[in-house]
Amino acid sequence: MNIIFPRPFAIAIDDLGWLKGYDEGEEGYGPYRLGIDRLTTMADYEAVVDLAQKAGVRLQGLFILGEMDRENFLGQYPTTTHFRENWDNTDNVSDLQQEMMGYTKKQSAHLEFGLHGVGHEFWPEKGKRRRAEWYNTDDDHPWPEEEIRNHVECFVRIMKQYGISKEEGHSFPESFVPCAYSYYWNPEGNYSLGSVLGKYGVRFANTDFSQIPECNPPKEDNGGGFDHSVHVMNRYNYGNLWCAEGKLPDTPLTEQPTDYIETHWPNLLYSKEKTQHEVTSTWVNYYQAVQKSNNRYCAKNTEQMHSQWLYKKHTRVTESEPGQVLIDNTDMPDQVLMTLAPSNMVLKLKIQEGQHISKATIDGNSIPAYFEDAGYAFIYLPPLEQKKYQLNYETGHTLPTQTVWHDNTSNILGIAHTEKESTITLRWYGQQTLRLITNQKPKLVSSDNEQLKVLDWKLEEGYLNIDLSAHDMQGETGTVRIAY
Repeated sequence: MNIIFPRPFAIAIDDLGWLKGYDEGEEGYGPYRLGIDRLTTMADYEAVVDLAQKAGVRLQGLFILGEMDRENFLGQYPTTTHFRENWDNTDNVSDLQQEMMGYTKKQSAHLEFGLHGVGHEFWPEKGKRRRAEWYNTDDDHPWPEEEIRNHVECFVRIMKQYGISKEEGHSFPESFVPCAYSYYWNPEGNYSLGSVLGKYGVRFANTDFSQIPECNPPKEDNGGGFDHSVHVMNRYNYGNLWCAEGKLPDTPLTEQPTDYIETHWPNLLYSKEKTQHEVTSTWVNYYQAVQKSNNRYCAKNTEQMHSQWLYKKHTRVTESEPGQVLIDNTDMPDQVLMTLAPSNMVLKLKIQEGQHISKATIDGNSIPAYFEDAGYAFIYLPPLEQKKYQLNYETGHTLPTQTVWHDNTSNILGIAHTEKESTITLRWYGQQTLRLITNQKPKLVSSDNEQLKVLDWKLEEGYLNIDLSAHDMQGETGTVRIAY
């Protein structure tokens, strides 16, 4: 048995947020929307969350917010919609909007609220539509920086209509996918998408680099890099057309060169041929196929996805003999540590039924988290510095103690123990349960972040189950203290 240093896997789901599914793009100059012949419903959001819960991940949802405008102000920014100055969203205003966005806030443990756009396209003048919102791919040149900032400010203003604002304790989306690959890649220039979006709080992006060759993006299939402070990764579409309902990729997992795969909201929804249950089941099976593969695994969330990609690019892992692993992170660039601060690195090991990794330490300290799925043991290491580490592990018939059982979608960054207390440092999303493998009953469980609340805790059958709730939709960082 040898330790495996796997590639991460995640899907990015474009076009959540539309109220109408109808395509008005082929004729006239309206938006393409979802390309499905119906209105969206709460059940469509519930389907995404249901998949995320069953797959055990926090899905990256990219939102278009134009039709969520309840204040009817987008006419003041005519390039955002095909109605330009004559924008009138009155017919769309209803309690359903509040219900949809309220649900998105509540489900942040499993659905990430990411930035996609306001109207998806760009309308420079009446009767004229250009692709797309963030960069002019029709004519291969950037939109004016002021216009880009206006579109971002429109997104911010619509967010505020639903209580998603800095004043309400919510950060701007950390993830971004440009509409129709309209990414202005210009890391050496003063103005690029990264230079603008990074100042709002965007940290991660993914797009198809092959669609913008004139911008000279990274050329590798699984390429990526920093555009100012934003880390951008390449992604491809593998046969699931943007408007195809209930459609998985055609390209086998073993033949996919990129770690991100492109999906759109309809791909996860029911069709005339399949019920929602059937569609969701096929996607759950797809995620299980990733977990069962020898060199891939399902990233828990976007931050962990990008972190693993960077570790795979810059870190060397060698196992001199079974159970003794050297991890060399000395080549990790300064820019990565200063700009992104990667979270966990993940390793996996094939195990037999009834077998576990019973003990694992990195430089003599407990690993933060451990999990088992699809016949593999998964080791979650703490964020690594620019140095060499020694990972030692032993297999046996018992689980490792005083380690987090990682069945949540958050990032467990560190763990420490003394006779009097245990401390767990983490980046937590939404409301879910933190499970520590232990039989030791605590006197008190507390959090050092008032926006990361301990709701309840209970010692049950070898686990300390701690119910935690993060206020910020984009996650809360803190330390949970367990006093004995």
